[in-house]
Amino acid sequence: MRERHQRPRVSDLGSKWKIFYWDYSSGKRQGRTKSWAKSLVPTKTEAQRLADQFMETKNERNNQPQLFPSGEETMAGLVAICREKMWPLLKNSTRISYDFYLDTHLLPKWGSMRLTKMRTIELQDFFNSFSPRLAPKTIRNMHACMRTVFSQGKAWGLVKENPTQGVRKQDIRRVIEALPEPTKSIVTLMIVGSLRIGEVAALRWGRIHPDRVEVVERFYEGEFDDTKTDAGRRSIPLDSFGIMRSVLDATWQRSKYRKPEDLVFANRRGGPVHRRNLLRRQLKPTVKKLGLPATVDFRSFRTMHSSLMSSVGVRPEVTRDNMGHANIDVTQNVYNKTWWEERVEAVSMAAASVWREFMLTPQVPAAM
Repeated sequence: MRERHQRPRVSDLGSKWKIFYWDYSSGKRQGRTKSWAKSLVPTKTEAQRLADQFMETKNERNNQPQLFPSGEETMAGLVAICREKMWPLLKNSTRISYDFYLDTHLLPKWGSMRLTKMRTIELQDFFNSFSPRLAPKTIRNMHACMRTVFSQGKAWGLVKENPTQGVRKQDIRRVIEALPEPTKSIVTLMIVGSLRIGEVAALRWGRIHPDRVEVVERFYEGEFDDTKTDAGRRSIPLDSFGIMRSVLDATWQRSKYRKPEDLVFANRRGGPVHRRNLLRRQLKPTVKKLGLPATVDFRSFRTMHSSLMSSVGVRPEVTRDNMGHANIDVTQNVYNKTWWEERVEAVSMAAASVWREFMLTPQVPAAM
């Protein structure tokens, strides 16, 4: 478009050189200026050369086709493109389902949000807020709709990252490294091993084995109780890189209570730690200090485990068994099974996603 090719002349403003040009990148013509101090660029010839170089990039950007409607790089803009270019290729039932989730839940919440501002942990909190109000399958289908939109946007080069997949791993590391003990160790076990906070609080040394952790009870609302569901009574494999083992070993060294029936995470009297105290005194202050969403709590880290599993391609059945969920859906429960080695690999991949510097050579966990 020749009308958008510009070569503005440099104007002398006394202490600086200045150009005026038009910017079309937002979809609307907007006047812009650029200046160079004479102390750095003494001659007009040199200033014009810099101006020409500067305008090469601007002209190239101005002549690019507008991908987003009205230049709005928001989720609503991305959805509009998907509806135009991708929806005709979908099955009618899928298209109807996606439109329902988008119009009812997703666009009212996220439509005006700029794509660069969307964060995985905030999306996780959003989907968590629907439980138990909506059925787990409904929440999964709604998440699948949003994931599809962003995956297509990434394939088209409209977004750099898909915020519905995985977790911002640098945020996970920042939180873990900033947390004081014992919350630091507890959060690590939740992210890698998928334990619930109540299951961590009820964990005893006698249930720590060379290759696994046995989960048979939880501490909830001041009382020890059975696991949340029958499926919650399970064995969790230790990752092959030794992340979980190192956490348990360090906790063992700090603890005064080391009998088989003693709690792994005990208070000064040997009793269980209380999640509300840890949340109020350690987790929330750390989250606030790091500038992360105030909605982050212990449950957020367990959902991070699920997201890490999805981001590295782990089968849903493996995630189900490690997390102690009752089911995914009837078909998967009836026809799909997992094996132990696959579950070990899954928790190891979760660890590798966060602690990359330790992952050059997998190591077999040593016995305690």
